[in-house]
Amino acid sequence: MLTELLREMGFERSPGRPERPRVAASACLLGQPVRYDGGHKYHAGVANTLAARVTLVPLCPETAIGLPVPRPPIQVVLVGEAQRVRGLATPNDDFSDALAEYADSLAPALDGMVLKSRSPSCGFGTTPLHNESGAEVGVTSGAFAARLHARLPALPLCNDSDLDGEGALASFLLQVHCHHHWRQGRSLADLRQRTQHLARDLRQPLQRYLQRFS
Repeated sequence: MLTELLREMGFERSPGRPERPRVAASACLLGQPVRYDGGHKYHAGVANTLAARVTLVPLCPETAIGLPVPRPPIQVVLVGEAQRVRGLATPNDDFSDALAEYADSLAPALDGMVLKSRSPSCGFGTTPLHNESGAEVGVTSGAFAARLHARLPALPLCNDSDLDGEGALASFLLQVHCHHHWRQGRSLADLRQRTQHLARDLRQPLQRYLQRFS
């Protein structure tokens, strides 16, 4: 299915177009033991299926800003009207600015990112939000993911939990290839036309995504 879809949209690789899209991925999803507890969250859809079609760039925002493995857990806390990433047991330790600065430091030569769901740094719309007493009061994005999305709104982002199924993976891959097409300076007009031939469950999300470039 995936190979046929990419061919239908004109995204198949050729000698004249050898470069693959570059997709960052939370390193724990690729089996790297970088989580706070020293473990990982290996995801076969990312490490195998996605890796066969893009160039994966593993990264871990928390270790990138100097946090050790293992490390004390952190959480997103609502402080007044601001959301801050603080130590669970040490609320005076605030990592919000460092995570945002790391997001700002990433080179723009990316075509997407797969993020670890519910992470206080990487979760994209799935991260628990706590009040200062520790009670869960909502759902938000991690500090790194929020800053990356604000900085690069056209960059396709998804959580690992969003890719549980071939259809979801196909939808994300189509967005990634469209972004790569745009980043290479190619016309988006023909992409919009090609979406008309896709099945509805793929066409509608992709058309909404392409509106980001309007």
